Amino acid sequence: MSIVQGMNKANGHAENHHDTKMELDVEERKRREKKGVTYQILMAICANTSVLGPSMAFGYSAVALGPLQASTSDVKVNSIQANWIATVTALGIPLGCILSSYTMRRGRKLSLLITSVLSVVGWLVIYFSGTYEQILVGRIISGVATGSASVPATVYCAEVASPAWRPTMVTWTSISIAVGVLVVYVFGYIFKDNWRLVALMCALFPLVSAAVTLAVVPETPIWLRDRGRLDEALETLKRFRGIPKNGAPTSDQQQELRQRSRNKKQNLMKHLLKRNAVVPFAIMLAYFFFQQFSGIFVVVYYAVDIIKSAGITIDPYLGAVLIGLTRLVGSVLVAGVSGRFGRRIPSIISGSAMTIFMAVLSIYLILEDRGYVINDRGLIPVVCVLGYIFASTLGFLVVPFAMLGEIYPAKVKEVLTGLTTCIGYVFSSITVKTYLDMVAFMGRHGVFVFFTMMSLAGTLFVQFFLPETKGKTLIEIEEMFRRKKEPGSAEEKTTIDLKDVSSGV
Repeated sequence: MSIVQGMNKANGHAENHHDTKMELDVEERKRREKKGVTYQILMAICANTSVLGPSMAFGYSAVALGPLQASTSDVKVNSIQANWIATVTALGIPLGCILSSYTMRRGRKLSLLITSVLSVVGWLVIYFSGTYEQILVGRIISGVATGSASVPATVYCAEVASPAWRPTMVTWTSISIAVGVLVVYVFGYIFKDNWRLVALMCALFPLVSAAVTLAVVPETPIWLRDRGRLDEALETLKRFRGIPKNGAPTSDQQQELRQRSRNKKQNLMKHLLKRNAVVPFAIMLAYFFFQQFSGIFVVVYYAVDIIKSAGITIDPYLGAVLIGLTRLVGSVLVAGVSGRFGRRIPSIISGSAMTIFMAVLSIYLILEDRGYVINDRGLIPVVCVLGYIFASTLGFLVVPFAMLGEIYPAKVKEVLTGLTTCIGYVFSSITVKTYLDMVAFMGRHGVFVFFTMMSLAGTLFVQFFLPETKGKTLIEIEEMFRRKKEPGSAEEKTTIDLKDVSSGV
Protein backbone atom coordinates (compact mmCIF):
# COMPACT_ATOMS: atom_id res chain seq x y z
CA MET A 1 0.00 0.00 0.00
CA SER A 2 2.78 2.38 0.88
CA ILE A 3 4.41 1.87 -2.54
CA VAL A 4 1.09 2.51 -4.30
CA GLN A 5 0.44 5.55 -2.14
CA GLY A 6 3.93 6.84 -2.91
CA MET A 7 3.39 6.39 -6.64
CA ASN A 8 0.03 8.14 -6.45
CA LYS A 9 1.60 10.97 -4.49
CA ALA A 10 4.40 11.32 -7.04
CA ASN A 11 1.91 11.26 -9.88
CA GLY A 12 -0.11 13.90 -8.09
CA HIS A 13 2.95 16.15 -7.78
CA ALA A 14 3.73 15.63 -11.48
CA GLU A 15 0.16 16.48 -12.48
CA ASN A 16 0.16 19.59 -10.30
CA HIS A 17 3.49 20.67 -11.77
CA HIS A 18 2.15 20.08 -15.30
CA ASP A 19 -1.06 22.03 -14.53
CA THR A 20 0.97 24.90 -13.10
CA LYS A 21 3.21 24.98 -16.17
CA MET A 22 0.19 24.97 -18.47
CA GLU A 23 -1.41 27.75 -16.43
CA LEU A 24 1.76 29.81 -16.67
CA ASP A 25 1.90 29.21 -20.42
CA VAL A 26 -1.66 30.46 -20.81
CA GLU A 27 -0.98 33.50 -18.66
CA GLU A 28 2.19 34.31 -20.56
CA ARG A 29 0.41 33.93 -23.89
CA LYS A 30 -2.35 36.30 -22.78
CA ARG A 31 0.19 38.78 -21.46
CA ARG A 32 2.09 38.76 -24.74
CA GLU A 33 -1.09 39.08 -26.76
CA LYS A 34 -2.22 42.08 -24.70
CA LYS A 35 1.17 43.74 -25.02
CA GLY A 36 1.24 43.14 -28.77
CA VAL A 37 -2.29 44.46 -29.34
CA THR A 38 -1.48 47.59 -27.31
CA TYR A 39 1.55 48.24 -29.49
CA GLN A 40 -0.47 47.59 -32.66
CA ILE A 41 -3.12 50.09 -31.55
CA LEU A 42 -0.58 52.79 -30.67
CA MET A 43 1.32 52.46 -33.95
CA ALA A 44 -1.91 52.32 -35.99
CA ILE A 45 -3.07 55.55 -34.34
CA CYS A 46 0.31 57.18 -35.02
CA ALA A 47 0.18 56.09 -38.67
CA ASN A 48 -3.34 57.46 -39.07
CA THR A 49 -2.37 60.91 -37.80
CA SER A 50 -0.87 61.35 -41.28
CA VAL A 51 -4.43 61.32 -42.66
CA LEU A 52 -5.79 64.21 -40.57
CA GLY A 53 -4.16 67.16 -42.36
CA PRO A 54 -4.78 65.88 -45.90
CA SER A 55 -8.39 64.92 -45.15
CA MET A 56 -9.15 68.50 -44.09
CA ALA A 57 -8.76 69.46 -47.74
CA PHE A 58 -12.03 67.62 -48.44
CA GLY A 59 -14.06 70.00 -46.30
CA TYR A 60 -12.05 73.20 -46.73
CA SER A 61 -13.89 74.34 -49.85
CA ALA A 62 -17.22 74.05 -48.03
CA VAL A 63 -16.17 76.60 -45.41
CA ALA A 64 -13.78 78.79 -47.45
CA LEU A 65 -15.73 79.53 -50.62
CA GLY A 66 -18.22 81.79 -48.84
CA PRO A 67 -15.57 84.08 -47.28
CA LEU A 68 -13.54 84.09 -50.52
CA GLN A 69 -16.58 85.34 -52.48
CA ALA A 70 -17.45 87.95 -49.86
CA SER A 71 -16.83 91.62 -50.67
CA THR A 72 -14.54 91.95 -47.64
CA SER A 73 -12.08 89.27 -48.81
CA ASP A 74 -8.62 90.50 -49.86
CA VAL A 75 -8.60 87.76 -52.51
CA LYS A 76 -11.92 87.92 -54.35
CA VAL A 77 -13.17 85.05 -56.51
CA ASN A 78 -16.27 84.63 -58.64
CA SER A 79 -18.53 81.59 -58.78
CA ILE A 80 -16.58 79.93 -61.60
CA GLN A 81 -13.28 80.41 -59.76
CA ALA A 82 -14.91 79.10 -56.57
CA ASN A 83 -15.94 75.93 -58.40
CA TRP A 84 -12.35 75.44 -59.56
CA ILE A 85 -11.04 75.94 -56.02
CA ALA A 86 -13.28 73.07 -54.95
CA THR A 87 -12.43 70.92 -57.95
CA VAL A 88 -8.63 71.22 -58.27
CA THR A 89 -8.11 69.33 -55.03
CA ALA A 90 -10.10 66.42 -56.45
CA LEU A 91 -7.99 66.67 -59.63
CA GLY A 92 -4.78 66.58 -57.58
CA ILE A 93 -5.80 63.51 -55.59
CA PRO A 94 -5.17 60.98 -58.42
CA LEU A 95 -1.61 62.34 -58.73
CA GLY A 96 -1.13 61.67 -55.03
CA CYS A 97 -2.43 58.13 -55.46
CA ILE A 98 0.16 57.50 -58.16
CA LEU A 99 2.83 59.03 -55.92
CA SER A 100 1.85 56.75 -53.04
CA SER A 101 2.27 53.71 -55.28
CA TYR A 102 5.87 54.79 -55.80
CA THR A 103 6.66 55.80 -52.21
CA MET A 104 5.05 52.74 -50.61
CA ARG A 105 7.37 50.47 -52.54
CA ARG A 106 10.21 52.29 -50.81
CA GLY A 107 8.71 52.01 -47.37
CA ARG A 108 5.40 52.43 -45.60
CA LYS A 109 6.98 54.79 -43.09
CA LEU A 110 8.53 56.93 -45.83
CA SER A 111 5.14 57.16 -47.54
CA LEU A 112 3.48 58.36 -44.32
CA LEU A 113 6.18 60.99 -43.85
CA ILE A 114 5.99 62.33 -47.41
CA THR A 115 2.22 62.62 -47.07
CA SER A 116 2.53 64.82 -43.98
CA VAL A 117 5.21 67.04 -45.53
CA LEU A 118 3.13 67.62 -48.67
CA SER A 119 0.12 68.50 -46.55
CA VAL A 120 2.06 71.08 -44.53
CA VAL A 121 3.33 72.69 -47.74
CA GLY A 122 -0.15 72.80 -49.27
CA TRP A 123 -1.77 74.46 -46.28
CA LEU A 124 1.03 77.03 -45.92
CA VAL A 125 0.80 77.96 -49.60
CA ILE A 126 -2.93 78.61 -49.14
CA TYR A 127 -2.29 80.63 -45.99
CA PHE A 128 0.26 82.90 -47.67
CA SER A 129 -1.68 83.20 -50.97
CA GLY A 130 -2.24 86.68 -52.31
CA THR A 131 -3.97 85.71 -55.55
CA TYR A 132 -6.56 83.26 -56.83
CA GLU A 133 -3.87 81.37 -58.77
CA GLN A 134 -1.76 80.87 -55.65
CA ILE A 135 -4.76 79.43 -53.82
CA LEU A 136 -5.20 76.97 -56.71
CA VAL A 137 -1.56 75.89 -56.37
CA GLY A 138 -2.03 75.32 -52.63
CA ARG A 139 -5.22 73.35 -53.25
CA ILE A 140 -3.51 71.17 -55.88
CA ILE A 141 -0.67 70.38 -53.46
CA SER A 142 -3.24 69.62 -50.76
CA GLY A 143 -5.00 67.33 -53.22
CA VAL A 144 -1.77 65.49 -53.96
CA ALA A 145 -1.26 65.06 -50.21
CA THR A 146 -4.82 63.76 -49.84
CA GLY A 147 -4.28 61.20 -52.59
CA SER A 148 -0.97 60.20 -51.06
CA ALA A 149 -2.71 59.68 -47.71
CA SER A 150 -5.52 57.51 -49.07
CA VAL A 151 -3.72 54.16 -48.93
CA PRO A 152 -0.49 54.04 -46.82
CA ALA A 153 -2.14 54.22 -43.39
CA THR A 154 -4.66 51.51 -44.30
CA VAL A 155 -1.95 49.26 -45.73
CA TYR A 156 0.21 49.91 -42.67
CA CYS A 157 -2.60 48.84 -40.33
CA ALA A 158 -3.37 45.77 -42.45
CA GLU A 159 0.26 44.65 -42.36
CA VAL A 160 0.93 45.14 -38.64
CA ALA A 161 -2.42 44.02 -37.19
CA SER A 162 -3.09 40.47 -36.09
CA PRO A 163 -5.89 38.71 -38.06
CA ALA A 164 -8.35 39.23 -35.20
CA TRP A 165 -7.76 43.00 -35.12
CA ARG A 166 -7.19 43.67 -38.82
CA PRO A 167 -10.89 44.12 -39.81
CA THR A 168 -11.18 46.87 -37.19
CA MET A 169 -7.84 48.60 -37.65
CA VAL A 170 -8.13 48.99 -41.42
CA THR A 171 -11.24 51.13 -40.86
CA TRP A 172 -9.36 53.63 -38.71
CA THR A 173 -8.22 55.57 -41.76
CA SER A 174 -11.85 56.37 -42.48
CA ILE A 175 -12.26 57.51 -38.88
CA SER A 176 -9.23 59.78 -39.30
CA ILE A 177 -10.72 61.22 -42.49
CA ALA A 178 -14.00 61.82 -40.66
CA VAL A 179 -12.14 63.54 -37.81
CA GLY A 180 -10.25 65.74 -40.27
CA VAL A 181 -13.42 66.78 -42.11
CA LEU A 182 -15.21 67.50 -38.83
CA VAL A 183 -12.31 69.58 -37.51
CA VAL A 184 -12.17 71.79 -40.62
CA TYR A 185 -15.96 72.26 -40.45
CA VAL A 186 -15.59 73.32 -36.81
CA PHE A 187 -12.82 75.75 -37.77
CA GLY A 188 -15.07 77.11 -40.51
CA TYR A 189 -17.92 77.62 -38.05
CA ILE A 190 -15.69 79.37 -35.50
CA PHE A 191 -13.72 81.47 -38.01
CA LYS A 192 -16.44 82.07 -40.60
CA ASP A 193 -14.76 85.02 -42.32
CA ASN A 194 -11.10 83.98 -42.01
CA TRP A 195 -10.15 81.38 -44.61
CA ARG A 196 -6.45 82.06 -43.98
CA LEU A 197 -6.60 81.24 -40.28
CA VAL A 198 -8.49 78.02 -41.04
CA ALA A 199 -5.68 76.99 -43.43
CA LEU A 200 -3.01 77.79 -40.83
CA MET A 201 -4.80 75.76 -38.16
CA CYS A 202 -5.04 72.84 -40.58
CA ALA A 203 -1.26 72.98 -41.20
CA LEU A 204 -0.53 72.16 -37.56
CA PHE A 205 -1.90 68.62 -37.81
CA PRO A 206 0.43 67.23 -40.52
CA LEU A 207 3.35 69.02 -38.87
CA VAL A 208 2.78 67.07 -35.66
CA SER A 209 2.19 63.86 -37.64
CA ALA A 210 5.55 64.18 -39.43
CA ALA A 211 7.32 64.48 -36.07
CA VAL A 212 5.47 61.47 -34.65
CA THR A 213 6.22 59.34 -37.73
CA LEU A 214 9.91 60.13 -37.57
CA ALA A 215 10.13 59.50 -33.84
CA VAL A 216 8.16 56.33 -33.12
CA VAL A 217 6.62 54.59 -36.17
CA PRO A 218 8.53 51.44 -37.30
CA GLU A 219 8.49 49.87 -40.75
CA THR A 220 6.05 46.97 -41.27
CA PRO A 221 7.29 43.35 -41.03
CA ILE A 222 5.69 42.48 -44.38
CA TRP A 223 7.58 45.21 -46.26
CA LEU A 224 10.84 44.17 -44.59
CA ARG A 225 10.16 40.53 -45.44
CA ASP A 226 9.50 41.26 -49.09
CA ARG A 227 12.84 43.10 -49.28
CA GLY A 228 14.67 40.08 -47.88
CA ARG A 229 15.43 41.77 -44.55
CA LEU A 230 14.26 38.77 -42.53
CA ASP A 231 16.12 39.57 -39.29
CA GLU A 232 14.54 43.03 -39.12
CA ALA A 233 11.17 41.62 -40.15
CA LEU A 234 11.20 39.06 -37.36
CA GLU A 235 12.39 41.59 -34.78
CA THR A 236 9.64 44.03 -35.75
CA LEU A 237 6.98 41.31 -35.83
CA LYS A 238 7.93 40.32 -32.28
CA ARG A 239 7.21 43.86 -31.11
CA PHE A 240 3.81 43.81 -32.80
CA ARG A 241 3.01 40.44 -31.24
CA GLY A 242 4.35 41.20 -27.75
CA ILE A 243 7.19 38.66 -27.88
CA PRO A 244 10.39 39.47 -25.93
CA LYS A 245 13.58 39.95 -27.94
CA ASN A 246 14.96 36.63 -26.69
CA GLY A 247 11.65 34.79 -27.21
CA ALA A 248 10.99 32.39 -30.07
CA PRO A 249 8.12 33.12 -32.49
CA THR A 250 5.22 30.69 -32.66
CA SER A 251 4.38 28.71 -35.77
CA ASP A 252 1.51 31.11 -36.53
CA GLN A 253 3.87 34.07 -36.36
CA GLN A 254 6.38 32.29 -38.59
CA GLN A 255 3.51 31.75 -41.00
CA GLU A 256 2.92 35.53 -41.11
CA LEU A 257 6.38 35.99 -42.59
CA ARG A 258 5.96 33.21 -45.10
CA GLN A 259 7.25 33.84 -48.60
CA ARG A 260 6.16 32.12 -51.77
CA SER A 261 8.43 30.51 -54.28
CA ARG A 262 9.27 33.13 -56.86
CA ASN A 263 9.45 32.65 -60.57
CA LYS A 264 12.20 35.09 -61.51
CA LYS A 265 11.05 35.14 -65.12
CA GLN A 266 7.72 36.67 -64.16
CA ASN A 267 7.79 40.47 -64.23
CA LEU A 268 5.37 42.86 -62.57
CA MET A 269 2.99 42.92 -65.53
CA LYS A 270 2.53 39.15 -65.41
CA HIS A 271 1.67 39.36 -61.72
CA LEU A 272 -0.82 42.15 -62.50
CA LEU A 273 -2.52 39.98 -65.11
CA LYS A 274 -3.05 37.03 -62.77
CA ARG A 275 -6.59 36.21 -61.75
CA ASN A 276 -6.00 37.01 -58.05
CA ALA A 277 -5.05 40.55 -59.11
CA VAL A 278 -7.48 41.21 -61.98
CA VAL A 279 -10.66 40.02 -60.23
CA PRO A 280 -10.29 42.05 -57.01
CA PHE A 281 -9.17 45.06 -59.09
CA ALA A 282 -12.37 44.92 -61.15
CA ILE A 283 -14.49 44.50 -58.01
CA MET A 284 -12.87 47.43 -56.22
CA LEU A 285 -13.13 49.72 -59.25
CA ALA A 286 -16.85 48.99 -59.49
CA TYR A 287 -17.32 49.62 -55.77
CA PHE A 288 -15.49 52.97 -55.99
CA PHE A 289 -17.56 53.92 -59.03
CA PHE A 290 -20.82 53.45 -57.14
CA GLN A 291 -19.32 55.10 -54.05
CA GLN A 292 -18.48 58.30 -55.93
CA PHE A 293 -21.50 58.56 -58.21
CA SER A 294 -23.92 58.03 -55.33
CA GLY A 295 -22.92 61.55 -54.23
CA ILE A 296 -20.97 60.85 -51.05
CA PHE A 297 -18.04 63.14 -51.79
CA VAL A 298 -20.19 65.80 -53.43
CA VAL A 299 -21.91 66.27 -50.08
CA VAL A 300 -18.53 66.63 -48.37
CA TYR A 301 -17.13 69.18 -50.85
CA TYR A 302 -20.33 71.21 -51.09
CA ALA A 303 -21.72 70.66 -47.61
CA VAL A 304 -22.88 74.26 -47.14
CA ASP A 305 -24.45 74.45 -50.64
CA ILE A 306 -26.05 71.01 -50.25
CA ILE A 307 -27.66 72.12 -47.00
CA LYS A 308 -29.11 75.18 -48.72
CA SER A 309 -30.32 73.30 -51.82
CA ALA A 310 -31.88 70.55 -49.70
CA GLY A 311 -34.13 73.09 -48.01
CA ILE A 312 -32.51 72.87 -44.56
CA THR A 313 -33.20 76.08 -42.65
CA ILE A 314 -30.46 75.98 -39.97
CA ASP A 315 -27.15 77.89 -40.18
CA PRO A 316 -25.39 76.14 -43.10
CA TYR A 317 -22.02 76.25 -41.34
CA LEU A 318 -23.54 74.61 -38.27
CA GLY A 319 -25.20 72.13 -40.59
CA ALA A 320 -21.79 71.29 -42.06
CA VAL A 321 -20.54 70.57 -38.54
CA LEU A 322 -23.50 68.26 -37.99
CA ILE A 323 -22.68 66.45 -41.24
CA GLY A 324 -19.06 66.03 -40.13
CA LEU A 325 -20.14 64.81 -36.69
CA THR A 326 -22.58 62.33 -38.20
CA ARG A 327 -19.87 61.00 -40.48
CA LEU A 328 -17.50 60.58 -37.54
CA VAL A 329 -20.07 58.72 -35.43
CA GLY A 330 -20.82 56.38 -38.32
CA SER A 331 -17.12 55.73 -38.96
CA VAL A 332 -16.51 54.88 -35.31
CA LEU A 333 -19.54 52.59 -35.30
CA VAL A 334 -18.47 50.68 -38.41
CA ALA A 335 -14.98 50.25 -36.94
CA GLY A 336 -16.54 48.65 -33.89
CA VAL A 337 -18.77 46.23 -35.78
CA SER A 338 -16.61 45.40 -38.81
CA GLY A 339 -14.86 42.59 -36.96
CA ARG A 340 -18.22 40.96 -36.25
CA PHE A 341 -20.16 41.61 -39.45
CA GLY A 342 -17.38 41.75 -42.05
CA ARG A 343 -17.68 43.71 -45.30
CA ARG A 344 -20.79 42.54 -47.13
CA ILE A 345 -23.50 42.99 -44.49
CA PRO A 346 -22.52 46.58 -43.55
CA SER A 347 -22.24 47.46 -47.24
CA ILE A 348 -25.68 46.11 -48.06
CA ILE A 349 -27.25 47.89 -45.09
CA SER A 350 -25.39 51.08 -46.02
CA GLY A 351 -26.47 51.08 -49.65
CA SER A 352 -30.07 50.25 -48.82
CA ALA A 353 -30.34 53.05 -46.26
CA MET A 354 -28.65 55.55 -48.63
CA THR A 355 -31.19 54.66 -51.30
CA ILE A 356 -34.12 55.16 -48.93
CA PHE A 357 -32.94 58.52 -47.56
CA MET A 358 -32.09 59.91 -51.02
CA ALA A 359 -35.43 58.69 -52.38
CA VAL A 360 -37.38 60.43 -49.59
CA LEU A 361 -35.40 63.64 -50.07
CA SER A 362 -35.97 63.50 -53.83
CA ILE A 363 -39.73 63.11 -53.39
CA TYR A 364 -39.75 65.94 -50.85
CA LEU A 365 -37.95 68.32 -53.23
CA ILE A 366 -40.12 67.31 -56.20
CA LEU A 367 -43.28 68.12 -54.23
CA GLU A 368 -41.79 71.38 -52.98
CA ASP A 369 -40.72 72.46 -56.47
CA ARG A 370 -44.26 71.77 -57.72
CA GLY A 371 -45.74 74.14 -55.14
CA TYR A 372 -46.82 71.76 -52.39
CA VAL A 373 -46.46 73.19 -48.89
CA ILE A 374 -44.97 70.73 -46.39
CA ASN A 375 -45.23 71.95 -42.80
CA ASP A 376 -42.26 70.08 -41.41
CA ARG A 377 -40.16 73.17 -40.53
CA GLY A 378 -37.30 71.74 -42.59
CA LEU A 379 -37.07 68.59 -40.46
CA ILE A 380 -37.39 66.05 -43.29
CA PRO A 381 -34.39 67.37 -45.29
CA VAL A 382 -32.26 67.43 -42.13
CA VAL A 383 -33.13 63.82 -41.30
CA CYS A 384 -32.56 62.70 -44.89
CA VAL A 385 -29.18 64.37 -45.36
CA LEU A 386 -27.82 63.34 -41.95
CA GLY A 387 -29.32 59.85 -42.36
CA TYR A 388 -27.71 59.55 -45.80
CA ILE A 389 -24.30 60.61 -44.42
CA PHE A 390 -24.60 58.23 -41.47
CA ALA A 391 -25.68 55.34 -43.70
CA SER A 392 -22.82 55.96 -46.14
CA THR A 393 -20.22 55.66 -43.36
CA LEU A 394 -21.56 52.24 -42.40
CA GLY A 395 -20.35 50.76 -45.67
CA PHE A 396 -20.00 52.64 -48.94
CA LEU A 397 -17.69 55.35 -47.62
CA VAL A 398 -15.52 53.18 -45.37
CA VAL A 399 -15.45 49.61 -46.69
CA PRO A 400 -13.80 50.19 -50.11
CA PHE A 401 -10.84 52.00 -48.54
CA ALA A 402 -10.60 49.39 -45.79
CA MET A 403 -10.52 46.54 -48.30
CA LEU A 404 -7.65 48.06 -50.28
CA GLY A 405 -5.19 47.09 -47.58
CA GLU A 406 -6.21 43.43 -47.59
CA ILE A 407 -7.65 42.33 -50.94
CA TYR A 408 -4.63 42.63 -53.24
CA PRO A 409 -1.68 40.19 -53.43
CA ALA A 410 1.50 41.41 -51.73
CA LYS A 411 3.51 41.46 -54.99
CA VAL A 412 1.20 44.01 -56.62
CA LYS A 413 -0.37 45.67 -53.58
CA GLU A 414 1.50 48.97 -53.90
CA VAL A 415 0.65 49.32 -57.59
CA LEU A 416 -3.00 48.28 -57.44
CA THR A 417 -3.91 50.17 -54.26
CA GLY A 418 -2.49 53.36 -55.76
CA LEU A 419 -4.11 52.74 -59.15
CA THR A 420 -7.49 51.91 -57.61
CA THR A 421 -7.60 55.03 -55.45
CA CYS A 422 -6.32 57.09 -58.39
CA ILE A 423 -9.21 55.98 -60.60
CA GLY A 424 -11.62 56.27 -57.68
CA TYR A 425 -10.67 59.89 -57.17
CA VAL A 426 -10.92 60.53 -60.91
CA PHE A 427 -14.55 59.50 -60.45
CA SER A 428 -14.68 61.91 -57.49
CA SER A 429 -13.27 64.83 -59.49
CA ILE A 430 -15.86 64.22 -62.21
CA THR A 431 -18.76 64.27 -59.73
CA VAL A 432 -17.45 67.34 -57.91
CA LYS A 433 -16.77 69.31 -61.11
CA THR A 434 -20.10 68.46 -62.72
CA TYR A 435 -22.28 68.93 -59.62
CA LEU A 436 -23.20 72.55 -60.33
CA ASP A 437 -23.82 71.74 -64.02
CA MET A 438 -26.06 68.85 -62.96
CA VAL A 439 -28.05 71.17 -60.70
CA ALA A 440 -28.46 73.66 -63.56
CA PHE A 441 -29.45 70.95 -66.06
CA MET A 442 -31.48 68.52 -63.91
CA GLY A 443 -32.70 70.73 -61.10
CA ARG A 444 -31.91 70.08 -57.46
CA HIS A 445 -34.43 67.24 -57.18
CA GLY A 446 -33.06 65.64 -60.37
CA VAL A 447 -29.57 65.47 -58.84
CA PHE A 448 -30.87 63.67 -55.76
CA VAL A 449 -32.90 61.29 -57.94
CA PHE A 450 -29.65 60.45 -59.75
CA PHE A 451 -27.92 59.79 -56.41
CA THR A 452 -30.85 57.55 -55.43
CA MET A 453 -30.52 55.42 -58.56
CA MET A 454 -26.75 55.06 -58.18
CA SER A 455 -27.11 54.06 -54.52
CA LEU A 456 -29.60 51.37 -55.52
CA ALA A 457 -27.36 50.06 -58.31
CA GLY A 458 -24.40 50.00 -55.92
CA THR A 459 -26.38 48.02 -53.38
CA LEU A 460 -27.25 45.40 -55.99
CA PHE A 461 -23.59 45.20 -57.00
CA VAL A 462 -22.52 44.55 -53.41
CA GLN A 463 -25.19 41.91 -52.99
CA PHE A 464 -24.05 39.88 -55.98
CA PHE A 465 -20.33 40.54 -56.39
CA LEU A 466 -18.56 41.80 -53.24
CA PRO A 467 -16.54 39.02 -51.55
CA GLU A 468 -16.35 38.57 -47.78
CA THR A 469 -12.89 38.86 -46.20
CA LYS A 470 -13.95 38.55 -42.57
CA GLY A 471 -11.80 36.19 -40.51
CA LYS A 472 -9.33 35.50 -43.32
CA THR A 473 -5.59 36.10 -43.24
CA LEU A 474 -3.99 38.12 -46.03
CA ILE A 475 -2.68 34.89 -47.59
CA GLU A 476 -6.13 33.26 -47.47
CA ILE A 477 -7.66 36.30 -49.17
CA GLU A 478 -5.05 36.07 -51.90
CA GLU A 479 -5.85 32.37 -52.41
CA MET A 480 -9.57 33.13 -52.59
CA PHE A 481 -9.18 34.76 -56.01
CA ARG A 482 -6.60 32.32 -57.38
CA ARG A 483 -7.36 29.40 -59.69
CA LYS A 484 -6.62 26.10 -57.98
CA LYS A 485 -3.99 25.01 -60.50
CA GLU A 486 -2.51 28.44 -61.10
CA PRO A 487 1.27 28.66 -60.45
CA GLY A 488 1.93 29.80 -56.91
CA SER A 489 -1.36 28.42 -55.65
CA ALA A 490 -1.86 26.53 -52.42
CA GLU A 491 -0.31 23.36 -53.83
CA GLU A 492 2.97 25.18 -54.53
CA LYS A 493 3.35 27.30 -51.39
CA THR A 494 6.67 27.41 -49.64
CA THR A 495 7.52 28.88 -46.29
CA ILE A 496 10.46 30.71 -44.86
CA ASP A 497 12.67 28.62 -42.68
CA LEU A 498 12.94 30.85 -39.63
CA LYS A 499 14.82 28.35 -37.50
CA ASP A 500 18.19 29.95 -38.22
CA VAL A 501 16.74 33.41 -37.69
CA SER A 502 15.00 32.61 -34.41
CA SER A 503 17.81 30.50 -33.00
CA GLY A 504 19.96 33.52 -32.43
CA VAL A 505 17.36 35.58 -30.59
